[in-house]
Amino acid sequence: MKCSLRRTLEAAFALLALVAFTPAASAAVYIPSKTVDTADGNCNADCSLREAVLAANAHAGDDVILLHAGIYGLSLPGGLDVSDDLVVLGDGAGRTIIDGGGVDRIFDIPAGVTAEISDVTLRNGHASGAGGAIQNAGQLTVARSALTGNSSSGLGGAISTDGGSSALTVTDSLVAGNTAQGRAGAIAVHGDTTLANVTVTGNQTSADFGGGLYIFSFTDAQVTLNNVTIAGNTAASKGGGAFIESSAFIGLSPKVTNSILAGNTAASEPDCSGPVESGYDLIGSGAGCVGPSAANHDIVGALSPIDPKLGPLAQNGGPTSTRALLAGSPALDAGNPATPGSGNGACEATDQRGATRPGGARCDIGAFEETTACVAGGSVLCLNNGRFKVTATRTANGTTAPAQSVTLTGESGYFWFFDPGNVEITIKVLNACALNNRYWVFAAGMTNVNVVLTVTDTKTGATKTYTNPQNRVFRSILDTGAFATCP
Repeated sequence: MKCSLRRTLEAAFALLALVAFTPAASAAVYIPSKTVDTADGNCNADCSLREAVLAANAHAGDDVILLHAGIYGLSLPGGLDVSDDLVVLGDGAGRTIIDGGGVDRIFDIPAGVTAEISDVTLRNGHASGAGGAIQNAGQLTVARSALTGNSSSGLGGAISTDGGSSALTVTDSLVAGNTAQGRAGAIAVHGDTTLANVTVTGNQTSADFGGGLYIFSFTDAQVTLNNVTIAGNTAASKGGGAFIESSAFIGLSPKVTNSILAGNTAASEPDCSGPVESGYDLIGSGAGCVGPSAANHDIVGALSPIDPKLGPLAQNGGPTSTRALLAGSPALDAGNPATPGSGNGACEATDQRGATRPGGARCDIGAFEETTACVAGGSVLCLNNGRFKVTATRTANGTTAPAQSVTLTGESGYFWFFDPGNVEITIKVLNACALNNRYWVFAAGMTNVNVVLTVTDTKTGATKTYTNPQNRVFRSILDTGAFATCP
């Protein structure tokens, strides 16, 4: 069942937001109507993503492309070359996907252009040069997005930012599973760059330095990382996590605070190679990392690496996947004690998922903040004022995977399995404490696959699990006695 009404409402709210925050001068909004890749006309009733970009390029002024849920595959030669200021806004990284198909890089941002890419997944881009998903020489912001499975025969498996006037900001995002044959499996940095609440994991450079990040020595350029998790990346030579060029009297050392560089792999200097201006960081192996020390409130491995005790990459709520801090992690409550969001080396006010910091006595190091609060997004619904955490898994054709959530109201939401536009399971958690001293759980489904629906009261820890067997049409759940946990 297509959610046309919901999509229309989302577009309306997005347009209202743009009216409020975008300069009125000649701005244009384009909404692609199909997911196939064509360039056979104008962006009108029949409009592809590529045609929307071409139309925005031809229209002077700040333009916006609204991408509804779907997989936008690129199949024509050449990527999406942006030549005028542009905002690309999706319905969420789990619902709006731009797939490069391995044909070319996805976006090219030249010098003099300002671009923002938000709430999308960029995957399977491939560049014969730099920047598998994005090559940036302009002013680029990436927010609440995922860059996965991109590749480059040069440097920057996911992003390459380069140029004297270039600037890159990445926030609340995931950069995972990207590869480069040259430097920087994930991001190559050669200009002003800010990363905040970003997870960089599972990236690889096959023949050079910087499995996660490669930071060039560049006069007057400032690189800042705050609440970043760089773990599980691989470099053939040095700097499995990050490699920072060091040239005497040239360039500024990157400022890295409240961040994890641990569990990376390289022939030598696995986590960090080069000079860093640090503070409240967790460095698994200090070999080759110049600057971090106990005097800067850092936790640094010396004779043996420190295990950060990170969970696997998973949907822990929020717009993008994260690596949770497990029990006993040295990163827990070890961030800067200053008020989060206050600047000057303090933790970010929220984590990558949007969870408020601190979740404990102090904020945690890294992109993930441990908290008992329900964090909506991805596979997690938070219902009844956020008190109840709801998740669902589905099993079909021998594969088990988390269902993806969409919030409808404070009490209700739904899950989809295979297509963001199809509703599979709807659920509501009602406060009926005034009627029978219970919280009620109602659910209905339009599927016959195996479904396991789990509802947890985050206040008490009480859990209810509902299972629909394979090949049985989902039976409605009308549980008026679900939780005897009223205040």
